[in-house]
Amino acid sequence: MTSTNDGLYVEQLTKHFGGIRVFEDITLHIPPGQVTACIGPNGAGKTTLINIISGVFPPTNGRVLLDGKSLTGLASHQVVRRGVGRTFQDVRIFPSLTAIENVLTGFPDQQGEKLRHLFRPGSDVRAQARDNRERALALLDAMSMREAAERPAGELPFGRQKLLALLRSVATGARVLLLDEPATGVEMEMLPRITGLIRDLVKNDRRGVFLVEHNVDVVREIADHVVVLQGGRVIASGPSESVLKDERVIEEYLGRIYNA
Repeated sequence: MTSTNDGLYVEQLTKHFGGIRVFEDITLHIPPGQVTACIGPNGAGKTTLINIISGVFPPTNGRVLLDGKSLTGLASHQVVRRGVGRTFQDVRIFPSLTAIENVLTGFPDQQGEKLRHLFRPGSDVRAQARDNRERALALLDAMSMREAAERPAGELPFGRQKLLALLRSVATGARVLLLDEPATGVEMEMLPRITGLIRDLVKNDRRGVFLVEHNVDVVREIADHVVVLQGGRVIASGPSESVLKDERVIEEYLGRIYNA
């Protein structure tokens, strides 16, 4: 049952690629003001789930709804306009643009992008540009990246490029963020800043966050709710503390991580 401002729902989602079943009958809720984490072994379908929610792939069965309105079948750019943003496991930035320019590309409906403003920018355009730049610098500050603001993004280390992609997604103002392995490849000393940023988004902006992450320490620190995928099905779902202590989850997934 969905309602206005109730967040994102995935209802009875199934995905097959030809004769290969990725997952079956997945149902979950990503409410505003909460981090919902999804963990599971490689091949469990976590990234495919994000791809379906964000409009990259259509589901075989089931539907996706945001605040009671269907997203199923919409193209990726339409899903973004409805208020769902995402990051990727790999780095997707504009390498020839500076770090701050990469963040600025995330802000929606910039007046300076409209044709009538290109040759005669008015004071409103200049004011918005200043405001957006200040907001972009504040986001870079949150990741201790202000000193890299004017550097070409392609010159930054991998971990910083990945943080830049995260900040650009945040800049979209999306009400629901789908974060695909945001901690992977990032320097250990940066992890508290990532978790702090996600907490702020949830607490201050009431955004919903769907976090796919192999770093269980990050999940344990910031997730309110955890879903465990294995063999194409949800084997556990509930408050993070209870799920991460579940004997089946420890045996089937967590034990393999810590014993590797």
